[in-house]
Amino acid sequence: MLRRAFMVLLGCLALTLVPASAAPVTQSPEDFVMEVSNNILEAIRKDTKLQQGQKAAVEKLVDEQMMPAVDFLRMTRMAVGPKWREATPAQREQLQRLFRETLIQVYSGALSMAKDQKVRLLPRGQNDGTEAVVRTAMTSISDPGKPEVQIVYRLRNLKDQGWKVIDVNVEGVWLVSNYRNQYGSIAAQEGIGGLIRRMEERLANPEPSKK
Repeated sequence: MLRRAFMVLLGCLALTLVPASAAPVTQSPEDFVMEVSNNILEAIRKDTKLQQGQKAAVEKLVDEQMMPAVDFLRMTRMAVGPKWREATPAQREQLQRLFRETLIQVYSGALSMAKDQKVRLLPRGQNDGTEAVVRTAMTSISDPGKPEVQIVYRLRNLKDQGWKVIDVNVEGVWLVSNYRNQYGSIAAQEGIGGLIRRMEERLANPEPSKK
């Protein structure tokens, strides 16, 4: 479970180590994924606070490197589902904040695994110029005999901004779809206000981490 958690977090962050303004618009999605994946692995190896999962260090990485380059509004909207349309502007801001806090809380304890990972590009990706799918595999440096973990990135090419991640698939599970199954059901039964309350409760009372 911890290994999967790390891979999902890496998938979310690996596309975002370089701010969006610094990413060449003409850069291919494959080159973009490989460049920043390797950069973030190196950054975590050098930062003991990230390896220890210290919340302040993780938040700093998310705020400074992830948020400017990820289409986080789209990710949150997709995770909430149809009820998003009924949310007020204030509720939408709150949902984004809570989703961000949820990701940080769930995955911050798994960052130490980055010290022993490397990434390689897999074939059969897709790119129509507007959206792209890039397939990669993560392997252990110290134990190359361990099974690889495949990570698939879905990206959108925004005008004058370059590629931004909109979803990540780890071993067959899409991040946004996984949360949509949870959030969509709650929102449908309890409304947006109920979803916000439930998210706040889960953040206040996190489940114990499982390896």
